[in-house]
Order: sequence, then structure tokens, then C-alpha cells
Amino acid sequence: MEAPVNDVKFVPPHQIEKQLSDIWESLSTTQTDGKNRRMRACLFNLILVTDKNARAAYIRGIAERVIEKFPSRILFVTIDRENKEDLLLTGVSVLNVKEAASDIACDLIECEVSSVSAVRVPFILLPHLLPDLPVYLLWAEDPILDNPLAYQLEKFTTRLIFDSESTSNLPLFAKSLLHHLEVSQCDIADLNWARTESWRTLLIATFRSTKRLAELHDTRTIKLIYNAKSTDFFCHTRIQSIYLQGWLAGQLGWVLKEFDVVSKEISFHYEGPKNQPIEIRLIPEEHPEVAPGSISTFELSTYSGQHFLFTRNPQASYQVTLYISSKETCEMPTQFLFSKGSIGQTLVKEICQRQTSHHYLQLLRFVAGLEGLSLC
Repeated sequence: MEAPVNDVKFVPPHQIEKQLSDIWESLSTTQTDGKNRRMRACLFNLILVTDKNARAAYIRGIAERVIEKFPSRILFVTIDRENKEDLLLTGVSVLNVKEAASDIACDLIECEVSSVSAVRVPFILLPHLLPDLPVYLLWAEDPILDNPLAYQLEKFTTRLIFDSESTSNLPLFAKSLLHHLEVSQCDIADLNWARTESWRTLLIATFRSTKRLAELHDTRTIKLIYNAKSTDFFCHTRIQSIYLQGWLAGQLGWVLKEFDVVSKEISFHYEGPKNQPIEIRLIPEEHPEVAPGSISTFELSTYSGQHFLFTRNPQASYQVTLYISSKETCEMPTQFLFSKGSIGQTLVKEICQRQTSHHYLQLLRFVAGLEGLSLC
């Protein structure tokens, strides 16, 4: 394993804290005046667990970006499932905040284990959790695959964060998270849910007034266009669109009648409170200016002829323009700004949240009922 900034010092588990102290001591003696310019900071404990594969580098990158906002003690665990022998490697290093003017640095404790040795991970991590600080656990693998380690770690976790990108069966993923919530005492979250936050906030702001809300209740059709161009790290590009439409339907009380897939498009057919049929289409297109799975266009039409079109600027994808028109009028376009997306920001958002989102729980119950839904 390579350290992002400093070389990893491989040590036996019982020497982890001593080696960290030695590293900080050596940093202080390298200064000409004998003073350490780096500030050792920590707001919480952050545990990241992933399999040893190509995506592990992406998860490590998330940790690097998190400490730019929130300095923390990072405990990075990789599980080598190909290794059938008894393997346990531990190492320590200091992770610098990648900002030129910053002198903040954080402890990084790494642990690589084989699948047969994974049961020892809690005993390795527990002595190195800083007391009286929250513990956030990012479980980067599919929770459908029953792994006792997840249940062991969540016993001392404040917030358990999953990434639905890791699953190939979204309904089973939703059921698994609901089970985790039932048996554990910690909050749960999902990075893909956080990735839809900007769109949810924009829709709430747009349809806040009584007039606009009435028009939203009059919905006839919705088209969601998303970036279907996948990468090595993101291949389930439908999830964010499924989440956004499911959240909207749940908040408006729409009842799902059926869904179908035609030429890779997914259509959801709902019945509104006034028994009017509502169709939502999820349309895959390639929009490389936004991240895989990100929504590029949201288009809504009502029975009364109102039309709402939210579309991203291809040259500046964080800019969204809203066009509102009817049979008689066409309003001046309105522009909104999303936060500029970058690796790690979705985890930062979930760390900032408190408790488990009631909206997300409602969405999980909805998704759990979508038997047969394919992510490919």
C-alpha cells in the first residue's frame, strides 16, 4: 500500500500509536528552529472499508478530500478476498491537507487483511479510535453480501454510510439498509442519496409557493435525462434518477402502478391523488460534462399546459437554467448554481447531516418494493 503523502511505516498493531508519535516527533526535528510547522488536527474518526481492487484508490481519494473540510483520524481498511491465507498488515503515516496555505495534517492508520483475517479488524481498530469523538464508517462494498465485519464495526459507529453504486440489485440493497437500521443503534446514509441533494433542493425552492405547488400536483409527465457514460468506478448510472423520481413521488403521495424498461429507458407509471395518470421517464444519454449518473435535464409538463425545463449548461455544468412556459406565456429564464462537484463532497455532506433522513427512509421502502428492477 502506498501512502498519499508520506511513506507508510509498517508496524505491528501494538506499535501503531508509538510509531505515530515517532513520526510527529521526527517532523518537529526537521524544522530549522526545531518547531513543527504542521498542526495535528482531528474532529472525528473516519473508518473506510473496501475490497482490495481498482476502486480502493477512489475510496482513498475520498478520504483525502474529506480532510480538506474536516480534519480527522482516518482508519483505512482493505480486504484482499483473493488471499485465502492469514494476512494482517498495519501501517501508519501522516496525511497532509492538499492546500498550499494549509499546515494541517492528520493521522492515517492502514490495515490490509485477507478475508479469513477480517474478523480481527475490530480488535485492531478499537484501541485507535480517539475517545469522545464521533465515529463515521464508510462501508464501500455491497451490504447485500452478508459480512459479519459490518455488524461488528457498527456497534461503535455514530453514522454508517453506504454507497448504492456498489450494488447490482437496488431493491435488495434497500432491504439490507433497512435491516441494518433495525438491528443497529447508528444512523445510516447513502452517497447516491447525497448526490441528488442539489436537485432536491432546487425542486423544493421552485415549487415552494402555493401556485407552483398546485402546478406540481397537476403533473402529467416528467422526463429525467442522466449521464449514462460509465467509468471503472461508476457503472450503475440509473440510481440517482431512480432516487430523485422516487423521492418526488413519495413526497407528493403518488402511487406506483407499474414500471417497465424499453430500449434502456425506464418508465414509471403512477396514479396521483386525483386519480390522474403520471408517467416518469428516465432517459440515458452521454453527457461527459457531468459525473456518471448525474442528472443533466429535468422536464415536467402538467395537464393544464404548464411546462418546466431545468437544464445544465454544458460549458459549466454547475449552472442550471429554468425555463417556464404555458400556452399563453413564456417567463424569463432563471439561473441556479449547484455546488461544484468533486470527489469526496458527497461524503462531506453526509458527515454534516444529523440522524437518518426520514425522506431517505421513505425512499428505501419504496425502492425495496421494486422487484425485478435492473441497474444495467
